[in-house]
Amino acid sequence: MGHIRKLAKRLVENETSIISAWARESLFLRQLRKDSKLTFKVADRLGIKKLTSTRFFFPNENSETIFILAGGATVNRLSADQFRQIDSATSIGINFWPIHDFVPTALSTETDNRTGGPTQSNQFLSEKINKYENSPNDGPIILVLRPPWPPNPRRLYSLTGASNQLTYMYGRANVITRNPNNLDGDLERIVRRVARKSLPPSVLPDNGSSVVRLTFLALMQGFKHIVWVGVDQSSGPYFWTEDPIPEKYRDAAAMFPRESGRPHSTSSAENRPFSNDVYLRSLARAVSLATESQIYVAHSDSELSDVVQLYPWTDRQRASRRRRGETVGKS
Repeated sequence: MGHIRKLAKRLVENETSIISAWARESLFLRQLRKDSKLTFKVADRLGIKKLTSTRFFFPNENSETIFILAGGATVNRLSADQFRQIDSATSIGINFWPIHDFVPTALSTETDNRTGGPTQSNQFLSEKINKYENSPNDGPIILVLRPPWPPNPRRLYSLTGASNQLTYMYGRANVITRNPNNLDGDLERIVRRVARKSLPPSVLPDNGSSVVRLTFLALMQGFKHIVWVGVDQSSGPYFWTEDPIPEKYRDAAAMFPRESGRPHSTSSAENRPFSNDVYLRSLARAVSLATESQIYVAHSDSELSDVVQLYPWTDRQRASRRRRGETVGKS
């Protein structure tokens, strides 16, 4: 039996066979359908709405740009004007983003199904999210990654107000291949399916990474410009642990520290099909080749900037001068 399994794997991972590529795609689609059913089951048990990923649900339907907000220290390099540009578009904050003052359009959260009540981490972040109720908007949309079955409702974030009513659950499915030589082609085929909206609802392609899942969500929603903010993939600090640590981040830095000099957790392939260092570069190439959309990094200090384009931020001062007919650079 072990010999047959090895032979089947070798056939599926063949780098030159069209049939092998078709088999990997078919297995991936089967995995998506399976997780879609489980996601519906978990969401129904918890009383949470299912994410219908092919239907546009963000408030600004005219927005073509979405910013995916992660935790890297390059977040601290962004100017107030750049955050105003993010605010005028659509944005999704990942996991620990509520530590930051900026209120995004949506937040992506994760939980588990362990016994007991909410973790200290969940309680801390829930308090941060609930304070958004004092913001000018109604509070962000909440996207919850499906926990394992059976779910434990006590492990969910304790949200109040509008955010509790704007919560959606989604599932995930990893690519089949484990061969880096197959990754670009397999992702290109998946991206084409995403662009055609031909994947099961409520499930996003994955690599054990929120950035990956939300990038696919952005593609499903039809965004043309997808900007990775704080997706540094480096051994540097988080934005809340970078020295000198501001007073407002000290509690978060104590609760969610990061040892300097260690690679980002998603740089390891130990708990995911590929290192995100490899996968994200491959995904950016696939999106550029297979769609009219484009992925960018927000800052040149991101390690991904060797492959992924730098987002062309609008220089508001220059634009204003051009509108007034002044020469750029004049005092």
